[in-house]
Amino acid sequence: MKVLSITSPEALDAAVAEVVRLKIKHTEATAGKDAEVATIEKQHQARILSLQETIAELEGRVQEYCTAHRAALFPDKKSRETPLAVFGFEFTPHRVETASKKITWKEVVKRLRRLSWGKAYVRIPDPKPDKDALLADREKLKPEQLVAAGVQFCQDEQFFIRPKPETAEATVKEAA
Repeated sequence: MKVLSITSPEALDAAVAEVVRLKIKHTEATAGKDAEVATIEKQHQARILSLQETIAELEGRVQEYCTAHRAALFPDKKSRETPLAVFGFEFTPHRVETASKKITWKEVVKRLRRLSWGKAYVRIPDPKPDKDALLADREKLKPEQLVAAGVQFCQDEQFFIRPKPETAEATVKEAA
């Protein structure tokens, strides 16, 4: 593509016109690609949705069985391994919650601002709790500090089934 030299107001107008023309072509090309992607997604949508529903149903049954027989299935560890997968129970990452449903995040911000150590955990200019900073200092903060701030750290347990990497690789190779 030839690069236009801009040496006059007329050349400037021509360069601007070329930019506009190229932007229109870009928009058309992007729209064409998006239309093709939408068509392909539509073609596969029903099959993918059906697979998701089947997976969710069967995974739910596996989880029910594992929960009902947890002591026998997981005597030493929270997970089991098969040739194809690892499955079991795991904790989710910690998260910051208010200490009770009666405490709002606005109240937490007010409490943190009143505490000598709490200002470090308030994001400015739109005052809100800095949950990342609180999580980073989770081990340092004492229970009485959490009560004063009106926050707590929560963690849930969830069930998982993860195909082993070798299983996923073999599946991808088969599909190709």
